[in-house]
Amino acid sequence: MKKSFFFALLLIAVFCNPCLATDTDDIHVKAAVDKAFLTIGDPVTYTVTIEHSPDIQILSDIPAPSSDILEIKKIEDIHKKQKKKVITGRKFILTCYRLGEFILDPVTIKYRKNGQPEKSIQTNKLYLTVKSITGGEAQEDIRDVKSVVPYKLRIGKLLWTLLALVLLTACYFLYHVFRKRKNMFQPAPSPLTPEEEALLHLGELFESDLFKRGLIKMYYLRLSEILRIYFEKRYAILAVESTTVEILRALRPQHLETGLYQKIQYVLEASDLAKFAKWIPTTPEVVQINKKTEEIIKESVPVPELPQAETSHGV
Repeated sequence: MKKSFFFALLLIAVFCNPCLATDTDDIHVKAAVDKAFLTIGDPVTYTVTIEHSPDIQILSDIPAPSSDILEIKKIEDIHKKQKKKVITGRKFILTCYRLGEFILDPVTIKYRKNGQPEKSIQTNKLYLTVKSITGGEAQEDIRDVKSVVPYKLRIGKLLWTLLALVLLTACYFLYHVFRKRKNMFQPAPSPLTPEEEALLHLGELFESDLFKRGLIKMYYLRLSEILRIYFEKRYAILAVESTTVEILRALRPQHLETGLYQKIQYVLEASDLAKFAKWIPTTPEVVQINKKTEEIIKESVPVPELPQAETSHGV
């Protein structure tokens, strides 16, 4: 009698347990990346796929990774049929500007089969390692990627933003009108060489008060812009809209000296960290970056060719 009672309880537990029921459902989820190791600014493809039978209804969307750490470049939806299965999902093209090791948390997918109670299943956990271009070790601990926080649009805030943009636009046009009238009575300045122009802008940046006001990101955005404009004029490459990796790749055919190439790499990487990873350099580091930036301009100036000595002799 006791054995029959315990056997009945065991059957009830097996057929009523929702976790075991999930294993029998014809649904599989998977998260994957095309590469687990990347450098700053490199793209990585993150894909979440759901493969299930047609009688299963998917109830939840696939969220995007947190924009605090990973910058989303492109999103593509996946929907196709393969034999008797339905395959859905999303593909994200991501990039990262922070060194370290990061975890992409599992994605929970809710579903229902043939009017049964709602169930859920999770994808696998993924790991990403972001290294510098030089191949150095990561400088941060492992961090979870936070879930996306929805942005609530407020009409009042939007109106104030539009009003501020209108005022800024009006000030911009007024400034250029007065500047144009002023320049009508001034002689045109003599054209500057690319290095003279770059050194002039660097001097103005070094003497500005951006660092004193704590505008570190703005300071290095301007420094990086000055260097990129100079590279376009000096080496005839696309640099303003290119990443650090693309600029370094474009400079290789120029056959630069090793010391000059390493200085360019150091300054561009340091600027990326200050712009995107919220890195705050110390005073000695600021002095070193400024010094190397000036050296890059001065050392890359082409040396003028000396005229060949005349070999004629008097009679």
